[in-house]
Amino acid sequence: MEVSLNIEQLARFPKRRGAIFQVEADNKGLALVDVKCGTLKIYVLIDPDTDLILDTKFFTYGGPLLTALADILCEGLVGKKIGDVQSLLQDFQAVANLPAMVTEAYPEKKNVAFAARAAMGSEKLKACTVEGREEADAEWNALGESEKLDKIEECMNEYVRAMLAGDGGGLEVLGIKGGKTVMIRYHGACAGCGAASGGTLVYIEDQLQQHVYYGLIVEPEIQTLEIGDFYAH
Repeated sequence: MEVSLNIEQLARFPKRRGAIFQVEADNKGLALVDVKCGTLKIYVLIDPDTDLILDTKFFTYGGPLLTALADILCEGLVGKKIGDVQSLLQDFQAVANLPAMVTEAYPEKKNVAFAARAAMGSEKLKACTVEGREEADAEWNALGESEKLDKIEECMNEYVRAMLAGDGGGLEVLGIKGGKTVMIRYHGACAGCGAASGGTLVYIEDQLQQHVYYGLIVEPEIQTLEIGDFYAH
């Protein structure tokens, strides 16, 4: 697996730092595997129907290098099947115990996901199924880019911006990449805030996935850093 040359940027602005909570997985009828190896903990969200990895997050106290490594690792897992975890992680010797931990934990977590689905109403359950997601995909893909951006802006205005403004922050939607990646720029107190790539980012993605389209992810603009600025942190 090719490692990005810009480790400083990855460590300062990782895309996948954060957490996924069991209640989020239960509400979506998905399986959540969360395992820890040393100072690194990763969260893997899996579709129990297809065994496909839909999302990943991580948290570590291991410093810049491990942060960058974990971000690359988690990014590489998304879109793969749980059965491929072992081979995908073979190059990451620093977290060599994670493959077995993830695959061993998954069967139990898969049962938890199906139990959560059994307790859902029919409309919410539909959104968790392969058929429901295919229908949502078709509806979303049928929209033009401007229509997609309008829906994203409506969601931001109703559910996100007021929360950010309460803490002196804000955001600007820069565009949408590949139909699913919402590019944003933080303003005010959010710019450079540690939570902007953690809890705040998780919250924004969750609102978009609930109210606009389940497949959306959010990617904050990466600020250019001088090497001295990086080591100052």
